[in-house]
Amino acid sequence: MTDSKPSAPDHTRRTAISAVLMIAAVVILPWFAFVLAWYSPQATSRGYWDADFGRHIPDTRVWWWSAAICWALTLGSLVLCFSRRRAAGWWIWPVSTVAFIITAFVTLQRVGAGV
Repeated sequence: MTDSKPSAPDHTRRTAISAVLMIAAVVILPWFAFVLAWYSPQATSRGYWDADFGRHIPDTRVWWWSAAICWALTLGSLVLCFSRRRAAGWWIWPVSTVAFIITAFVTLQRVGAGV
């Protein structure tokens, strides 16, 4: 049987990785929240007519909600990454945090583009 508790150097490495992700999240997550708040009117509209270009801007509710869900999943993964540093299978939380940050970034670009 293997012991599920990490050794001291491994725990230090896990804490360092978690700390780096926490520092990055202090910048990234509030920015994502601001962008989501900025585009929140698009979450309730069915699209709009752009008179300058004479075209209909499509509904972006799906992209807005996708970005909001990615934001929440990023926050949850970040909390689990930090709180489960001593648990076996810890590596999945930093990986999922980075994956959700990348997905949220791409999704927010779609919201901002009105696609």
